[in-house]
Amino acid sequence: MKIENPEKRLFQFWGKVDKKHIGIISKWVSGKTILDIGSGLGTTSGEIAKQKEKECIGIDCDLSSIETARRLYPNGTYLFQNCEELRFPDNYFDTIILRDVLHHLKGESDFNKSKSELIRVAKPNGKIIIFDPNINFILKTARKISAHKDEECAYEDALKIFSEINCKVLYKEFNTIFSLPLSGGYVGISFVPNINFIHKAILISENIFERIINSLNLGRYFCWRYLIVFEVSK
Repeated sequence: MKIENPEKRLFQFWGKVDKKHIGIISKWVSGKTILDIGSGLGTTSGEIAKQKEKECIGIDCDLSSIETARRLYPNGTYLFQNCEELRFPDNYFDTIILRDVLHHLKGESDFNKSKSELIRVAKPNGKIIIFDPNINFILKTARKISAHKDEECAYEDALKIFSEINCKVLYKEFNTIFSLPLSGGYVGISFVPNINFIHKAILISENIFERIINSLNLGRYFCWRYLIVFEVSK
């Protein structure tokens, strides 16, 4: 689904949800060299690049997104590249981020090449951070209602994919219950007025419900995103 001026959504409730997701991811970023694959509008790369002594490079195969990212986050570095052929040296990156990207690589690229390139440019004991849609009944139903079609990579598939290439799980969690659908995400309709205290109240209440749901081991069934942090073994 294509929308006009997607960066405008960053100044609505989706922008707050986006920052929440960046916060979840950035806690696991380590080292000085970071690669953000499928960097989109540059929000993740841009925020990480603000941290001192970190070189964060975002790559994307959509030129308009690259241009927008460079304009919104001039402190970051954004390059037009395909994950099947990364133009970086071997063992270069301390951390590689795939935010809402793994399902696209799995379904739309030569995935064997993409996996090989990820491992090639990652340092030994470096991290690969996966943050992707949590395919469950709720998400599938919402997509059907909104006629939003997308590739899929279920949580269990992600674990299997990276375990087969000798990556060790360091951490895993489920997050985001109602903020994302209320915000409309990247392409949908926002159901929340652009009022700051309402945004804060939704996010605070969501954090409480996340803790409860995950304490009951129900995150797989009710949350919209999963996070898995892998360590690369070479």
